Amino acid sequence: MKKTLFILMLFASSSSIAATAYVSDELEIMVRSGKSPTHRIIATLKSGTRLNILEKDVASGYSKLQLKGNREGWVLTRLLHNIPSAKARLARSEGTLNKLKITHKQVNEQLAALREQKGSLDSKSSGLEKNNELLSSELATLKETASNAIKTQEERDQLLQRVVGIERELETVKRENDVLKSSDSQDWFLVGAGVLLLGVVLGFVLPKLGWRKKTSWESSF
Repeated sequence: MKKTLFILMLFASSSSIAATAYVSDELEIMVRSGKSPTHRIIATLKSGTRLNILEKDVASGYSKLQLKGNREGWVLTRLLHNIPSAKARLARSEGTLNKLKITHKQVNEQLAALREQKGSLDSKSSGLEKNNELLSSELATLKETASNAIKTQEERDQLLQRVVGIERELETVKRENDVLKSSDSQDWFLVGAGVLLLGVVLGFVLPKLGWRKKTSWESSF
C-alpha cells in the first residue's frame, strides 16, 4: 500500500515538473568589490544596462566597471556582451517600429491632404481653362465688334460728309430759288405795272377814238 502511494506521488510530481516554462529576461548580475566570488556584493545590474569597462583581468575572468556615483566594481567578464541584450534590442526595435508607424501615419495623412489639394487644384485648373475659353470667346467677339464699330464709324463719317454736301447743295438751291422767286416777283410787278399803264393809256385813247369815229360818221350824213 505504501509503495502504491509512493508511486502515485512520484507520478504527480513528474506531471507537475513536465509543465512548459521560459527563462526570464529579467536577469541580474552581481557587482563585487573585488575580482573574486569571495568579495562582497556592492551592487546588482539588470540585463541590458549599458556599462563603461575600465579594466579587464583575463586571469581572474573579471572586468572592472564604472558605476554611478563615481564608484567602481567587478563583474564576471563572460556575463558582458558587445551588443545589447535581446530584450533591449527588442524594445529598441519596438520603439523604432512605433516611430515608423507614426511616421507612416503622418505620411499617409500628408498624402491624403496632397491628393485633396491636387483634386482642388485640378478643379481650379479646369475652371480656369473654362474661364480662359470664355475670355477668349469674349475677346474674339470684342475684336469683331470693334472691327464692325470701325467700319460703322467710317460709314457714319461718309454719311455725315454726304449729309453736309447735300445740305450745302440744298442751301444753294434755296438761295437760287429765293433769287428766282425774287426775280419772278419783279417780273410780275413789271407786267402788272405795264398792264396798268396800258389800261390807263387805253382809257384815254379809246374814248377819243370813239368820239372821232362818231363825228366822222355824223358828218357823212
